[in-house]
Formats: sequence, C-alpha cells, structure tokens
Amino acid sequence: SQNFPEIGSTESLDVMTWNIEHFPKHNNTLQYVEEIIEAGDIDIIALQEIENQNEFNTLINNLDNWIGYRYSNSNYGELSYLVNLDHVSIVQDPYSILNQYEHYFAYRPPYVLRINFNNQEVVLINVHFKCCGDGILENDYWDEEYRRKQASYYLKEYIDNYFTNDYVIVLGDFNDDIVETNTNNVFLDFINDDNNYYFSDTHIANGPSYNWSFPNWPSHLDHILISNEFFNIFNNEIIFTYKIDDYMNSWQQYDNYISDHRPVVINFLWATIGDLNQDGNINILDITILINLILNNQFLDLADLNSDGGLNILDVVNL
Repeated sequence: SQNFPEIGSTESLDVMTWNIEHFPKHNNTLQYVEEIIEAGDIDIIALQEIENQNEFNTLINNLDNWIGYRYSNSNYGELSYLVNLDHVSIVQDPYSILNQYEHYFAYRPPYVLRINFNNQEVVLINVHFKCCGDGILENDYWDEEYRRKQASYYLKEYIDNYFTNDYVIVLGDFNDDIVETNTNNVFLDFINDDNNYYFSDTHIANGPSYNWSFPNWPSHLDHILISNEFFNIFNNEIIFTYKIDDYMNSWQQYDNYISDHRPVVINFLWATIGDLNQDGNINILDITILINLILNNQFLDLADLNSDGGLNILDVVNL
C-alpha cells in the first residue's frame, strides 16, 4: 500500500512531464501509475515511451474524467498526453510537427497540444530527443549530440514562426544537460535567446544530484522550457522534480516497477490576484469572499493582496 501526495491544486495549472520507461515495464506498472495520477491533482501529463496501446487505453478508462492521446498505435515508445478535463478544455487535438526532420528527433517528431485553462490558451509541445552519445558535439549527421542540437534549432525556429505570441511550454525527455559548457551544449539556441525562452528547471540542473530526474547516471535530462509570456508568473518554487521514490520503499522499487526517470512538475497560478471567485471580474462578490475568509481564519494566496502572509483589513482596503 502506497500513499502518494497531492502535488497540484484547483487554482493552478499543473503540468508534468514523465518518461514512463517502456510503459508498462511490469505487471504492476498500470496500478502504480493510476494511483500516482489520481492522488496528484495534475491537469496535464506529457508522457514519453508509451509502448502498449491497450494498457494506455486501460489507464485512461480507469482515470475519472481524463482523456488520453498517443501519437501512433504502435509498439514504439510513443509521445502521449493525459489531460484532466476537470479544469482543462481541449482547444485542438494533438498533432505532430517537423516531421521532415524526424531523423534529428530520433523519429519521434514533437507532439503539439493546445488547451484552455482559466480562459487562457496554452500550447504544449511534447518532445523526446535522441538519447546517448559521448558528450562531445560533432558536426556529423549521425552524432547524437548533433542530432539534439539540430532538433533544438528547428524546434525554436518553428515556435518563433508559428507561436510568436502564444504561451508555450516545451517539455519532455531532452536527453541532455541544459547547464553544460557552451562548447557541447546542444540547447544554446534557446538559452542564448533569454528574452524569449527559459529552461524553468535550470536551478534544478545546477543543484544537487538528489533532485535530478535521472538518478541512474545520475543526470538531469527531463526539462520544461517556457516562453516569455510566462515570465511574469514564474519563480523557482513552482517547478520541482517529483521524487515518487520517496513515497515508495526505495529508488530500486520505483525503477523496477515504473520507470528509470522521475517526473518534473510545474504549477502555474493563473488566477488574477483579487479575483477570488475566478469569474474574470473583481467586484463586491470578491470582497464578500475575502471578509468570510478573514472571519473564518482561512488563508488563500489570491486574497493576500499585500503579500504579508495573512488576511486582514489591509487586504480588504487594497481589494
């Protein structure tokens, strides 16, 4: 028996990338994954390495009010999505892009999904870059680092051209280190354009190895890249590596039954400060809610207008 935590909330857009290695890698994988998702209160999960369509269909059917998409019904480890319809609506079903460069993407072209959360559209791009290599970037069509570099270049070019003003999240198993030296860093096209893009997990990659997503190496390979539309609501505290193994008997148990990758999660608080009933307006209804929160000694981030960590008359005055 396992107890997995709630890592999302009804107020935030909670997005997770998760390479579930060779799903399902064990007879118990499906049960574990279902329990983890049901407990987590996540809105969207971008998945990599989903190999069994029937098992994926069973997972979707077992989840309450979720929808799932898989790039192709094959035995290959396909890119996939799970979407919780409680708080998210689908604007456009997923589709692949950059198929003409699929060699650079290890024959897993990026998988795009457009959703709506709290009246804001968001574009998600699920990726699984080429694995392996010797860590040295060479100008060679078959070199693994070169393929990841070219994939990064073409992906950025596509986003620049087609999603110029969209809220964009690129997430998945990038199979490389984002804080490597410039000589061998395959993501420099994104990193150098820091006015428009940011790897939101940079502090994780720069931090201690116990927070990294791929402990077996160890290395940090699973990333969440955001466009500048998100910059004003981003801080380092809203993204983390979800160490599911902490809630199981050991890393070995997690690795044996579920995956060799940990998920990475980001929580965006989209609601407008002061819009306590999230109806798109700030009015007397929100003041009533705030007063009731104060009288009942309850706390809500959206109601803390002066950011002093408490709710009181000063917040009412500000509202």
